Amino acid sequence: MSAAPLKNIRVMDLSRVFAMPFAGANLADLGAEVIKIDTCQAQFMDTTRTITGPFPDNRTGELWWEQGGTFQNLNRGKRSLTLDLRSEQSQAIIKDLVRLCDVVLENFTPRVMARFGLDYESLRAHKPDLIMVSNTGYGHSGPWSNFGAMASALEPTHGTGAFMGYMEEGPDGRLIEGQVPNKMGNSYSDFMATWTALGGLMAALLRRARTGQGQWIDLAMYQTGTTVIGQGLLDFAFNGSGTGSGTGKGTGRRTQRIGNRHPVWSPHGVYPCQGKDQWVAIAARDQDDWRALCLAMGQPELAADPRFNDPMDRRRHQEELDAVIAAWTAQRTSYGVTACLQDAGVPAGAVLNAKQALTDPQYVSRGFFETVHNPPEVELRPKGYVGRGWKFSGSQAQVRGPAPQLGEGNEYVLGELLGVDQGRIDAFASDWTIGNTPEGGRAPAQVPLDEQVEIGSIAEYDADYLDHLPSI
Repeated sequence: MSAAPLKNIRVMDLSRVFAMPFAGANLADLGAEVIKIDTCQAQFMDTTRTITGPFPDNRTGELWWEQGGTFQNLNRGKRSLTLDLRSEQSQAIIKDLVRLCDVVLENFTPRVMARFGLDYESLRAHKPDLIMVSNTGYGHSGPWSNFGAMASALEPTHGTGAFMGYMEEGPDGRLIEGQVPNKMGNSYSDFMATWTALGGLMAALLRRARTGQGQWIDLAMYQTGTTVIGQGLLDFAFNGSGTGSGTGKGTGRRTQRIGNRHPVWSPHGVYPCQGKDQWVAIAARDQDDWRALCLAMGQPELAADPRFNDPMDRRRHQEELDAVIAAWTAQRTSYGVTACLQDAGVPAGAVLNAKQALTDPQYVSRGFFETVHNPPEVELRPKGYVGRGWKFSGSQAQVRGPAPQLGEGNEYVLGELLGVDQGRIDAFASDWTIGNTPEGGRAPAQVPLDEQVEIGSIAEYDADYLDHLPSI
């Protein structure tokens, strides 16, 4: 810990589900002490503890609330203090604890924190140099500020869905722009909010070190989403099809939904390879890439084919071109195509599934997946947790332990940090303010894997995946 960049920084994590819990996990990786405010009232517990899973071997054990893979990843390295925020005594504990903290993370709607008396203005009365991140769907101002939000429902409001879509068959049988907008994937907005919060926090900590002043970071998730579609917004604003520049009468141009294709580059797409559901992505940026691709495929004559002579010709005949490339890639492995084209200077990458990512030699050599050992009673085998996309040369960042068991930090926080006497701690336990088991909770039912395949919730499963993973 001596080289940990956030050593001696203490974080109170009032958040739940994904974006801010993952920000807290990254802060713990950097050496901060992160205290997660849990609860033992099952109806108010973090859903990643109680519902989300995935559970080991698709079953829940005796301590099922400690076994969810999502919770484990998003809360690794933290401590756990259970409280009931509805009670005044729990709210008083939060205010006592905030005096000892540097950072607070929360993701309630604005009215909730104000109702509890735990909003930024209230908390900084107890800690004047507090840095607080309030992560909401739409921010703390404006007509939508009190709307609840989750990543899946946020994507339409930050515009990304309008840019996402598959190509569809047109009247002449050729592929044209898709008409239906699509989601980006698995709650991508949460990841963007995580990274945005971390950047804002680091700037706020640096400013506090210089000035002694804290600040409030009002993070609106839908705004972080819009930051990734700047090119499309500028295209609409600047490239009108009206009477010309300077007249103010242009009509904005809308970007097409074209799946894996690119508005300019061609070929550009994902192509099948040897093996079940194996693919490779190829992106030819210019004529040099195109000629290098032709040579790598052993078909230099394609470069002179009038259908594929220049980028516009290739765009017009991309279906024929895709068929030629797919016939070549289908005879090779995704890694083989990647190595061949990378050697030729053509951007290409294997499309890795989960098992391939866990065993990929580049990930393994970089130590990206970090082994975590849980206490035996949790019944979780040592697992490789996702690390970070960067490394420090002069300080240490690493996953520092598993997610905390429910209430494991109660005695530490209440007794050691806050000096609460044992009699009062016992009283908290008797009325379920604190505890280490869910009050009124039960293990979520698990759908058998064969049924999950049948109903389409998973594509397939590998019964012997452990035989292929690196030894831990």
